[in-house]
Amino acid sequence: MTTTQQPAITADNLGEAVGKIATLAALSLHESFPHLDLDELVETFTRGSATAFLGRRFLAGLNDGKTPGEAAGAAGTALIRAWADARNAAHAATTTA
Repeated sequence: MTTTQQPAITADNLGEAVGKIATLAALSLHESFPHLDLDELVETFTRGSATAFLGRRFLAGLNDGKTPGEAAGAAGTALIRAWADARNAAHAATTTA
């Protein structure tokens, strides 16, 4: 049986990293697309499902040997892509209905 060794990180450090990633992802989207409401983006990116997603992605990146910055960037990018895919799917569903 093989076990995966998770990177050494405290719960506080993980929470801080996830919060920073969510905030930076929201800010980045708002700066690129000012019509997107920053408060709504922050609310969306700090929901339980989003923070769990970010935490898993961040830890997976660390486990893969990425630096914390690289892991954070990859997690934030993945969150933005998942959010954009969900918005596009919702928009497509309303325009074809």
